[in-house]
Amino acid sequence: MTERKMRMSRFLKLRTGKKLEVWPTYYPYNRTLAIALFENGESYGNLTCCLDDTPGRNCAYIDVNHMGKDIVEVLEKEGYGKRTGKEYQSGYVLYPEFMFKEVVLKDCTNEEYEQYLRWQEALGEGEEYLTASCQICHQEFCFIVKKEEAQKYREYRDGAPYLIQNVFPNMSCEERGLFARGQNMCSACFKELFSFWEE
Repeated sequence: MTERKMRMSRFLKLRTGKKLEVWPTYYPYNRTLAIALFENGESYGNLTCCLDDTPGRNCAYIDVNHMGKDIVEVLEKEGYGKRTGKEYQSGYVLYPEFMFKEVVLKDCTNEEYEQYLRWQEALGEGEEYLTASCQICHQEFCFIVKKEEAQKYREYRDGAPYLIQNVFPNMSCEERGLFARGQNMCSACFKELFSFWEE
């Protein structure tokens, strides 16, 4: 994030007395909501964290590991939204899912949050975004996949003995190559790398 342009500022007052500027943005990996915090124009850290589970529109997992468990009560008290009741465990920490009020986020809206909303509009029921990067050209490619496929891919990535074509049955071979263990390259790089076979 180079230059931050926001129509309005909204601040979160911590129990310590700190007053932090709220900056809604997104995680590039899965295009889910991210909330960054700034203190006097300098980055303070993230209120949210990017986990393997994909929250719904205007929902995010609160980083209680770094912000403290009481941050959720502070958010509710200040009118940012409410807990959904869902939690996700990563390591020893249970991260609560929080649904932010869209009207509140629009108070401090910016181009990144507006982009996030456009991406959310493109998703169907039971779908999420998954991004893969080519290990050769480092270009990123983003796909809309079914949530079940995304979950199966995470298991595959962690070593489950699936075939990549069974993880993403509706993708082309070239698209699957971006996600395949040991390949992770786009079709253009793959063709360039193995073009000598055609000679």
